Amino acid sequence: MRTPSTPGLGPPAVFVGRSQEVRRLGEMLRRVHTGVVYGLPGAGKSALVAAVAARHRGPVVHRRVLPGDTLDTVVDDVRRLLREAPVAQALSDASRLDDLVREMEAHRALCVLDDLHVLGTPERAVLLEGLGGRLRRGALLATSRESVPRHATSPDRFELRLDGLPEEAARLLWRQLGTLYGEREGFEAAWGRSRGLPFLLRRAHAGDTGGDEPVRAALRALPDDERRLAAVLALSEVPLTASTLQDVLPGSDADEVLRRLGARLLVETDARGRHSVHDLVREALVSLLGPDEASAAHATLLEVLEREPLPAVVRVRAVCRHLQALGRHEARAAFVVAQGEALVRHGAADELLCLLDSLPAALSTPQVRLTHARARVRLLDLRRAYPELLALRASLEAPDAAPGNEALREGVGAVLVRVALFSLEPEACERTLEAMPVPSSAEVFLQQLLALTALRFFQGRLDESLAMLDGAAAAAGGDRRVLGWCAYARALMLWIEGRDSELAEPLARCVSLLEDAPLDSRGPLVAAMSAGILSRLGRFTEAEAALASARERLGQLGAPRLALELDCIAAWVRGELGQRRAALSALRETEGRAERAGYLFVRLLCRVGSGRMLLELGRRAEGQALLDAVEAEVRARGVLGLLKAVQVARTLDVPGPKDAPVTVEPREVRPGIAARQRALAAWGAARQGDSMRATGLLAALEPMALGADFALERALGHLARAALHRHAGRAKEAEEALEHAARTAAEGEVDPELIPELFRAGSSTPAVDAGAMASAADAVVLDAKRHELRALGRVVSLERRALPRRLLYALARQPGRTLSKEDCVRAMWNADYDPRLHDNSLRVHVWTSSRRPPSSSPEAPPAAPTARTGAAAADPDPGSSPWGSHRATGSRNGLASRTRSRLPTATHCGRRARPPGVPVTSPSRRTRRSQNRSSWPGARKGRRGRGP
Repeated sequence: MRTPSTPGLGPPAVFVGRSQEVRRLGEMLRRVHTGVVYGLPGAGKSALVAAVAARHRGPVVHRRVLPGDTLDTVVDDVRRLLREAPVAQALSDASRLDDLVREMEAHRALCVLDDLHVLGTPERAVLLEGLGGRLRRGALLATSRESVPRHATSPDRFELRLDGLPEEAARLLWRQLGTLYGEREGFEAAWGRSRGLPFLLRRAHAGDTGGDEPVRAALRALPDDERRLAAVLALSEVPLTASTLQDVLPGSDADEVLRRLGARLLVETDARGRHSVHDLVREALVSLLGPDEASAAHATLLEVLEREPLPAVVRVRAVCRHLQALGRHEARAAFVVAQGEALVRHGAADELLCLLDSLPAALSTPQVRLTHARARVRLLDLRRAYPELLALRASLEAPDAAPGNEALREGVGAVLVRVALFSLEPEACERTLEAMPVPSSAEVFLQQLLALTALRFFQGRLDESLAMLDGAAAAAGGDRRVLGWCAYARALMLWIEGRDSELAEPLARCVSLLEDAPLDSRGPLVAAMSAGILSRLGRFTEAEAALASARERLGQLGAPRLALELDCIAAWVRGELGQRRAALSALRETEGRAERAGYLFVRLLCRVGSGRMLLELGRRAEGQALLDAVEAEVRARGVLGLLKAVQVARTLDVPGPKDAPVTVEPREVRPGIAARQRALAAWGAARQGDSMRATGLLAALEPMALGADFALERALGHLARAALHRHAGRAKEAEEALEHAARTAAEGEVDPELIPELFRAGSSTPAVDAGAMASAADAVVLDAKRHELRALGRVVSLERRALPRRLLYALARQPGRTLSKEDCVRAMWNADYDPRLHDNSLRVHVWTSSRRPPSSSPEAPPAAPTARTGAAAADPDPGSSPWGSHRATGSRNGLASRTRSRLPTATHCGRRARPPGVPVTSPSRRTRRSQNRSSWPGARKGRRGRGP
């Protein structure tokens, strides 16, 4: 960010008698960060704060409060001055104050507000307390003609009442003025009249020797050219340069006139060479001007402001004020409409609304009404923008409507279609699309196409929407923009629909095709949407980068609608990360903002997300009620395309006893989904008496289910242990596990009836045959802490056997599942599978790892590994610890993973069976030596030409 300059802020050339105040005020600002200097007009308040600001080491911004200013205009102007660039559109005073506080704190900036007394008492309190009271690194310094009341709860601030100079300091000021402008007598009389006020002392030194109002007397005595120039400066609320003022007095020497006015101390010159007048001079001169003089000055200012380098918002504000003073309301209306886009782009949509509302009712033309509605849409006030647009469309379609308004109808239709979609009004959207004229450009056609596909999706006609997008892409002729936005629309609809497997391709297409799109509101929208999809696919690093990119571009645009959409998607991302409580809080806050704005599409998305988070947190009654309400509203509004999102959210509820068993997806990386799958699968396995699978899943769940967000998963784990204890006949341990489940659920605010309901459902499930439950004494134990394999009293150390160890751990992490060659190679060597490099070694290690561990009985015949019982992480005694130990158990017939003949695995290797893909011919001598070196201790070696 560029460091703002301090235009017009600097002490006068002669500044005496205030050194103590400057030092004291500077010291207090470093401690309290908020100060107010108040006193009579002419006491030198502005000069004092300018001297303090000159010593500030950080950026300084200066804003004089003018009559007619409001809190939002003052704060937004300070934001623009601090950034020296357009700012984001703020939707409330709280949000604009938050943004200003962040900027001032980040850059240690000092904000100087002159004439704070112009604002009302509530606005003054907001600035001093809501802004100044929150500063810790930045600072706020204000001047006022009166003190600002304080309350018991007001933050600390430093106040300085500034009176006239003491006599000694006044004499010093008189002498220094004499050095600059020539010696002059009469100090005693001036001292008696001025009471030490620096402004009046300067006036007296300039020649005002009598009268109760010396300023008015001096102004009455001005010649015509000086009076005309002074009138222009008095009616201009912005300082003007000398080159601009040359046009005020054509044919005359404006520099000489300015010099004479400066000698009389009626005109001030700031540090940048710009000219203005003191407030006391302005007030006196405005009261003396006749109507013709004032009109001439306003007309002159309209001409000279075109050449004055002013910020866009300041220029529009000034031109409108002069046009209003001249009564040229039609010209003012046309000017506001023409400058509407510039004001919106600079974050001044609310000021645009104020300017439009100030127009006479007779000038409420269709163009003015459309600009007004667009400003409301920009401010995310869709509830009031929608009826305005409907009324405007009706007036344009009326029989007595003026002909030749096709462009205006097209503009109204484009805005109305978007607002109808946001407000979930499909009938109004379809009627508007049907009534719109033939698109005048390819851009308008693309927007109508995207609106129509969105409408079909909302109506529940997804296949038709996708077909329309395919047709548009086929007819695009290689147009990257059309192809990119078609891919974006497809990805967005599939994401809402929950069709995760189809998301990757359209997402990659839209990002690659639109990466060079111009900086507008759609660019950040693509980044935000991609963040939501990437998090759904488990690519969280990319999702966070996309969110950061969207927020960065949003800061340059300041689009409140996009900010709302981005906050909604960011909350969904947090939910995918397993941050359920934080996501629920963010979704509810965003839902409230969307409700107030009338943005019902985002509101429903937030409600669906909140319902899902409630179900994941175990607050199923509240979650189901919320989703029922959403479903009812979706059906009532006819936006059936959102029903699938509700259905997908319901799948996160705990399934009932008659539901299909939960499948554990080993590639799932979303923490909440992965933990829920393992907890439910462990609970289901424990109900069926499958202790091997249940204990393995519980051990895998342990590092996942941490924190308050996963209380339900931990409670399900305790329920699973209770079921295992019950099957084993350990009633006391089962009761303790149930108590743990109830306590954990209560701590996590899980519905109190959920755990008893699940326990009753589990108690009614018939147990499997006792022979199906493996005994811990007969189990093969893979200890990941000590890197040991134990079975039947024998221990095999894996400490120095890195490759077999990695393979066994990979099998144990995915009980009951098949590992492909690619997965085995990735687990063992952390590389991509290459048959030339890995096939031979992989077969050796698969054969070695799948052999039965040595029996304690030499006479016991070797048994083939089973394909029925998978390798599983487990604890032989489920009640020994809350979450088991870092061990893995397999069946007594060997460590195995479920096999299928179509995949090369480590589990289909019996005594005389060959692994899939191994030729029938005998292995080479080198292979046999490798196999012998890699075999377990105690295994027979040197068996030529035979499989394991």
